[in-house]
Amino acid sequence: ALAKAKEKARRLKCVSNLRQLTVAMHTYISDNGKYPWRVPAGEGGSQRNTNVSATFKALSNDLATPTIVLCPSDTRLAANSLTTLRETNVSYFLGIESKEDRAGAPLVGDRNLEGGRTKRDCPVAMVNKVAFEFTAAYIPRAAWTNTLHRYVGNVSIGDAGAHMVTTKQIQQIFWTSGDDPTAFNNHLLRP
Repeated sequence: ALAKAKEKARRLKCVSNLRQLTVAMHTYISDNGKYPWRVPAGEGGSQRNTNVSATFKALSNDLATPTIVLCPSDTRLAANSLTTLRETNVSYFLGIESKEDRAGAPLVGDRNLEGGRTKRDCPVAMVNKVAFEFTAAYIPRAAWTNTLHRYVGNVSIGDAGAHMVTTKQIQQIFWTSGDDPTAFNNHLLRP
């Protein structure tokens, strides 16, 4: 019972982290007009960058501490600062297919999501052969592993909501993401 209570507290903190990350992304949009993965690196974004940590570094003005990008249930170690942040200090994927007008698209979520098609291109973030993709054929394969929250996960979506979700619920989020019907890809970038 005590172990379950501790895990529930860690999962709630994880949801709080995702909310704060999503708020930082919305603040970034209000300053730059687009998500960081759609803004060139020379202009303070992370476009064309294949590391999740680059996007979180682009959000550094709106993030108080590097622990915000680390799930409390993860065994990874926190970075000393946002400037020294690396992929090994990050627990969350990025929904790099997301555009500002897609309120239902996944933005950030636990890295322990499996089942997608690997090594895909994402024209939205302008990255090649690194995205993890959930097309219509792969959405039914989406599933959380036991790595972080015992076969469930957390995700935030474009409307700034963060949620605890089951495998069925993450699949539903992908189905209703608002992605273009002719390019229904749900591209993610994982650390």
